[in-house]
Amino acid sequence: MVETFNAQYVSLHVRVSNNAALRLYRDTLGFQNESVEAKYYADGEDAYSMKLDLSSIAQQVIDEDELLEDVDEGEPVGDLGSKEDEATDKGEKKRKVKMGRGLGVGELVERNESQKA
Repeated sequence: MVETFNAQYVSLHVRVSNNAALRLYRDTLGFQNESVEAKYYADGEDAYSMKLDLSSIAQQVIDEDELLEDVDEGEPVGDLGSKEDEATDKGEKKRKVKMGRGLGVGELVERNESQKA
């Protein structure tokens, strides 16, 4: 969201009863509860309005871009690597994007909580 849209924050709604989603967003990913929206869902259940500030991530992206500016990415591969990219023609800067575990959610552990009494 920071790299593609230059977003300052991300917001979402979570059912008050959805403990798995609350643990993921609040405890693992760092979202904060902003407010409770009464009867947000069609069945009348309330929702937490949650928000994640992306300013620290934006600074990391800027720092990584500065480090990667002079990195040699190797030789072009295949037809796509040998053709001039439209972004290069327009003078736009290319940016590396993290994938998979680099996004920070690779260490999540799945738990079966249905056995709790």
